[in-house]
Amino acid sequence: MPSPDLRRTPCWLRTRTALFVCLITLLCASAHAKVVLEGIDGELANNVLSHMTLDEQDCSAPDWRIRRERREAVKEIHTALQAFGYYSPEVQQEYTRDESCWLVTYRIDRGKRTKIRELDLQILERPEQIHHELQSVIDDTGIQPGMGLNHSRYDRFKLRLLETARNWGYWQANYERAELAVYPKDYAADVHLHLHLGPRYVFGATHFETTKLHEKLVARLTPSLEGQAYSNELVQDMYADLRRSGYFGQILVTPQVSDDPNQLIVPLDVALSMDSKHSFGAGLGYSTDQGFRARGDYQNRYINRRGHKLRFDALYAQTESAFSGTYTIPGRRASKEWYELGGGISEEETSSYTTRLITTSARSIKTLPYDWLLNYGVNLRNERYLIASDDIQNKHLVVPGIGVSWSDRDERPRQLYGLRFEAGLTGSSNYWKSDVDYLQLYTRSKSIVSFYPQGRFISRLEAANTLIEDFTELPPSVRFFTGGDSSVRGYDYESIGSTNEEGEVIGGRRLLVASVEYDHSILNNWSLSVFADAGDAFDDSLDLKRSVGVGVRWYSPVGPFRIDLAFPDQGDNDYRFHVSVGADI
Repeated sequence: MPSPDLRRTPCWLRTRTALFVCLITLLCASAHAKVVLEGIDGELANNVLSHMTLDEQDCSAPDWRIRRERREAVKEIHTALQAFGYYSPEVQQEYTRDESCWLVTYRIDRGKRTKIRELDLQILERPEQIHHELQSVIDDTGIQPGMGLNHSRYDRFKLRLLETARNWGYWQANYERAELAVYPKDYAADVHLHLHLGPRYVFGATHFETTKLHEKLVARLTPSLEGQAYSNELVQDMYADLRRSGYFGQILVTPQVSDDPNQLIVPLDVALSMDSKHSFGAGLGYSTDQGFRARGDYQNRYINRRGHKLRFDALYAQTESAFSGTYTIPGRRASKEWYELGGGISEEETSSYTTRLITTSARSIKTLPYDWLLNYGVNLRNERYLIASDDIQNKHLVVPGIGVSWSDRDERPRQLYGLRFEAGLTGSSNYWKSDVDYLQLYTRSKSIVSFYPQGRFISRLEAANTLIEDFTELPPSVRFFTGGDSSVRGYDYESIGSTNEEGEVIGGRRLLVASVEYDHSILNNWSLSVFADAGDAFDDSLDLKRSVGVGVRWYSPVGPFRIDLAFPDQGDNDYRFHVSVGADI
């Protein structure tokens, strides 16, 4: 059989074949080149390999280069081990090479480790009062007599102490003596750190760059720091206040520290770039409770120089539609105190009730210490509704109320930590021309905790109580119902509650819902969960409806997507699917 004529093979095919053969040859050659370390492992071995240039060579490297790198490798091993206090190691080398590649084995006896013998840490010109964070760094050095020498740990502490001092206003802080004295023959090392702290600086005036907002408003966005002892923490608080206001796209706070050692005042220059005035948002979604849904919003971030804001929100779903508007006015502490005037109209139809609600509200919102939020105000409500097979009714309510809330969470799509809590007290009275006389207390909480990255526990608790003589006078927006995607899974949305004589669900004056869930990551952006829910909306006697189930989670670019299969212990359905989208907290 005649051999093929390569000259007749297309040029592009010969070129691709040659490249493919070269690539396979290089990959095969590189795969077997190896440096083996015996006698050390873990952090020591990683440090040695990071210093060793021989480990970067492949099988195609010429013999002369490998010989040179082998000689350098012994020095590199000594240097890498000295960083951890091993100054007298013994290194034996074994080199083999065949037709395919080479192998170098280093047998390392690290020897006796040098230890810290003396820690001489002095804070010169130490003031009577020193900030607790700086004191905690002084107390927790991470290096103590008797510990094995670790050069990087010494360097990190030396830098951390100096940076912390400057962060808390000691801008002239410097080391009069910074010495790590090593005595290899004695296997000992002495640490001498003498820090000259110097005077503590204070804040000067804050200069804000001109913006579209009134100068007095910008000044009210953050407390004045002038005259206070300097700290980086207060600078970060100022940045957070300005960011929280929602007016600015970019914020740059620059301390103006003078080179003159006698000038101990630090003015702040704040450069501000306004965020876009208008913003629009829209989204499509689906949940078992509401079916397909569409939402949209518009926000004007600063209507005028006084920083007033306007926002409109719209929602349309198979079971609910709503439109609302909110006008926001900054308060005296503009980033932590504001007032809202709002109004809206909504319609909702569930298996238990149908309602049309018109609201007008005015409330004040304040940020309290430790990021708690306090809100209080009054809500005017006019509700036309039908519950079960009763007649259509109409109620007018004037509802003052007060509430607190707090939340903290990480920002990852699959949150490993989060906590949310809210509680409130609302009521209505015939004395101020309301159609219903009642007092209502509610509380809700949700938490996410994780003891290892793959697993996390999610828990929910919701409880409420209403004081009223005739429960049937309450409109559905003030009654309690439960069941659905975010309450007791396995049951229809708002289908759990006390019933009338015909067995129709009419809601309850009290509410108790609890849930616990374990979620375990299985693949990138995917996890499986198991859960148990229980709850009831009741009048006098509690009759918990329970369910258990399993779920799958996909952490998509637009947010977590959840599918749950729940098995209720009561009701007509043996099981129920739940689909929902949105962050856990």
